[in-house]
Amino acid sequence: MNRKTVTRIAFAAVIAPALAFGAPAVAMADTFYGAGGSYAGPKGAGQGGVFSAVKSGHGHDHDHGHDKKGPSTIYIKGFETAGPWGAAQGGVISGTN
Repeated sequence: MNRKTVTRIAFAAVIAPALAFGAPAVAMADTFYGAGGSYAGPKGAGQGGVFSAVKSGHGHDHDHGHDKKGPSTIYIKGFETAGPWGAAQGGVISGTN
């Protein structure tokens, strides 16, 4: 597998959870933040990203007939790296409702 293919697979590994969990959060978010970066050099390559969002929770919940009490939050962080000693991937997803 060439380096370009590995990079694309690694990028998809971080983006898929962000799209699955993050995109709906952005659509309803009062506040959100996202950042990412990548690097490549003679000893390896890697990338990482972070996403977070908060929905205030004020107002009336028309679907259930009672007031929302607190904010909803989501936090996603992930990384991938590969080099001469191997490869690694990791991440964290956390949220409240």
